[in-house]
Formats: sequence, structure tokens, C-alpha cells
Amino acid sequence: MPGARACWVCGSQRLARRRSANHEGPLDSQAFAITDTRYGVTAAIDECADCGFLQCSELDDVTKFYEDLHDEAYEAGRPQRRLQLRRILDRVRRYRPEGRLLDIGAASGILVAEAQEMGYEAEGVEPSRWLQQKAVERGLPVRLGTFPAASSGGAFDVITLVDVIEHVTDPLCLLRAARAALAPDGILAVVTPDVRSVAARLLGWRWWHFRVAHVGYFDRATLALAARRAGFAPLAVHRPGWFFPADYLWDRAWKILGLAGARAPALLQRVTVPLNLRDSLLAILRPDEPTE
Repeated sequence: MPGARACWVCGSQRLARRRSANHEGPLDSQAFAITDTRYGVTAAIDECADCGFLQCSELDDVTKFYEDLHDEAYEAGRPQRRLQLRRILDRVRRYRPEGRLLDIGAASGILVAEAQEMGYEAEGVEPSRWLQQKAVERGLPVRLGTFPAASSGGAFDVITLVDVIEHVTDPLCLLRAARAALAPDGILAVVTPDVRSVAARLLGWRWWHFRVAHVGYFDRATLALAARRAGFAPLAVHRPGWFFPADYLWDRAWKILGLAGARAPALLQRVTVPLNLRDSLLAILRPDEPTE
């Protein structure tokens, strides 16, 4: 990874501490759970004075935390996640409707399964042994490990990074490896939270994407800069929406307010709510000449 005191996006060494770490005790795998609800609990966050990127400079490679990760709640939300990822793939196939697809950070293979149903030759890579085994149990081609080492090799027509790039301490290395694995006319789809969104600015440090597992915080400008430096040109930028069980939203709303809420009515467990707070980015990128 780049020097710990250099910006992970632009390389500047002009970093200023924006926030001190406020997590309790040493970090462990459960602090990196996909469904972690300790909003506002983070490692120390620095801001780059040149490009504005926010990063947890004191963390090194966090892969070890994902290797031992278990997340039963993630699997419980599989029906809603299928809807989310199907919507993202509907966007993707406007630009590349078929071919080989690789999902990096595939978890239990939900996107891989949806992509297969849409006609892609899809596979995934996932570092969590528990999540990868869940994919295998469903007969899905998700390899255990990290990209690019664990991929099957060859050129891919589509690579997806859905809520992954904010979890890595060297995002340029990840993007450059993705570019090397793409076919010349392939596309990369990157989904990540937008730290300059209205929701993020209104909620401040209580924003739900400020949590330990997120070590880099992009906005539209810093994501575009990272893409250019890694050798990508933009095709489109969208604001993806999500789907949630209504009882999940009930519980999270009370947590955001910092209150002990009443138990959600049983009826809400059977209701799925589409929601788009426009605080995430979906960037569709194509290979181009890198800029340094």
C-alpha cells in the first residue's frame, strides 16, 4: 500500500486529522461485519488537503479481518439484497449485456447468481471463508481469497466492485488490477458511499456509512480522480437505490436517533421498502490511458 501518511488517491502527504478513533479495544472480525450497526464508530480519519479524500491512515491491510468474518444477518437479508443487486445489474447491462463477469468481494454470491440468471458467465472472489462457503453450498462459482490472486484469470467483459472499494487501504492498486483483468472493451462498475452527499452532510459523524469497516471515503470527485489515475474513463454515474425489510429500517432509525426504540411490529417483517437517499455512487467505467 502507499505510505501510511500519503493520500491513497492522489499521493499528497498533506493530510490533516479530522477525527480520532473512537472504537473500543482492539479491532476484530465482527467490527467489519457487513451488517454492523455501530454508526459513527470509526478508526482515526485523515483528510487530504489537496483532493479532499478521507482515509483511515493508521490501518494497514485489513484483509485478515474479513477472512474470519461471519455475518448471519447478511444472509437473512438475502431476498432484499437480490433486488438491490438486480437493479445494479440492470444498469450494467445497458453498457455490456453479456460476457464474462467477475464480482470482487462477492460475499455469498448473490450478485453472481443474479448475473447468471441474466445470461452472464459469472464468477466471484470472496475473502471470508464463511461467506464463500455459503456461496459454494448454493452451487455458485465464488473462489476463496482476494483479487487478483483468487480469480480464474483471463479477460473479463464486466467487473463489479459493489461496496468494496471503501474497505481497502490501497484503492488504486485494486482499480489497476481490475483494469488489467478487463477486456479492451470491458467495463468496471463501482458502487461506493458518497461522503459529500446531502445525507452525509446532514447527519455528520452519525451517517450510517461512518463505521469501522469503511477505511476510505469517496465522493464523486475523488472517485473520478482514482479512476483516471488507474486508467479508466467514465461512461456514466448513477445513484443506486436499495431495498430493506421494514423492520430493519425501524430498528436503524432508532439507532440513528440515538434512542432505544420499541420492538418493530411483526407486520413490518413481511414488508420490503425501496429506498434511495442518493448517498451512494454507481460509476460505470471503461479502460483508458492512466494519468499520474
